[in-house]
Amino acid sequence: MLNKIKLLLFCTLVFTSILNSKAFAVEKLEGAWFECEFSGKTSIPTDNCEMLDNDGFIFSENIATHISVINSQETQCKKNKIGQCFPSEISFVNVRKGRQDKVDFRDSKLILTFLGCNQLFHLKNKIDYVQASPDNKKCFWAGKKVFYLKKYDGKLLFKK
Repeated sequence: MLNKIKLLLFCTLVFTSILNSKAFAVEKLEGAWFECEFSGKTSIPTDNCEMLDNDGFIFSENIATHISVINSQETQCKKNKIGQCFPSEISFVNVRKGRQDKVDFRDSKLILTFLGCNQLFHLKNKIDYVQASPDNKKCFWAGKKVFYLKKYDGKLLFKK
């Protein structure tokens, strides 16, 4: 009887562990995502990603479109640069579209194709944001920077 209880507890632990790892897997990014303003080159955001950088991406159908917020008047940005960030809970932002790059999502990885080189980023869900870490094998244009990204659920108003 004791062995059956131990086996049941063990199976429950394994099953719970499998469910938890699946719940935090990042299969792909869809919609508008911005970098956390108060993160460092390789350090996590100090504000749980409440403030977002003004540069971001829209991920859709294996294309990443660069966007820039152009109407922020925020004064509490890194290095006191006015308008270079915005609060993540703001209801809408005016944006301008930039270049588009091909992306692919596979096994919790983002593959960004730029200038003929495919850079692999490992994606990890960190509850308040997604961590995108570059693979050790880097494209000539990629650095060691880790990106801490948060999905923006407000409305995007496109301007020219």
